[in-house]
Amino acid sequence: MKTINLLFLMLIVSSSLIAQDVSKVCKEQMNVLSYFTGKWKGDATITQQGGVTVQVAQEETIELKLDSLILQFEGIGRTKTNLNKISFHALAFVSYNAMKKNYEMKSYLMDGKQTDAYFKVIEKNKFDWGFDVPGGKIVYHITLDPIAKKWYEKGEFSPDGSKWYPFFDMTLTKQP
Repeated sequence: MKTINLLFLMLIVSSSLIAQDVSKVCKEQMNVLSYFTGKWKGDATITQQGGVTVQVAQEETIELKLDSLILQFEGIGRTKTNLNKISFHALAFVSYNAMKKNYEMKSYLMDGKQTDAYFKVIEKNKFDWGFDVPGGKIVYHITLDPIAKKWYEKGEFSPDGSKWYPFFDMTLTKQP
């Protein structure tokens, strides 16, 4: 019986150490995204199907959550023609999966749509995220400029993965 208790205790201790290592790795990887945190404001231009262009006043609030293991994005857009009305509201969560050695993203829109997306670090302060949609793929390219305190994001759609059509352009400024 003592042997079983000792084995059980060793299993608990080793599981705890593995969990600490995973948490440490995840926090280190999430630290790469830490400049996103804060409040951002600016403008976005969205080209809808049929070529209609919409100008949006965009705000993003980004916070690290769950002891810095999750980065939460909340975006709210208001059409420039009616700043009192929210036309876009999204919530997204980015985390690092230590087992798969990649970032994962889950997003939710105010109209009930949601998606599992990829999130990639391309190089320092450059990121891509995207997902498949019926009839194609969507990708967003983000560039952060810490000196100018700017966030530039461009979105593109491709029906086949080779020819891309721009539909989204956003420039935000980090707020003090």
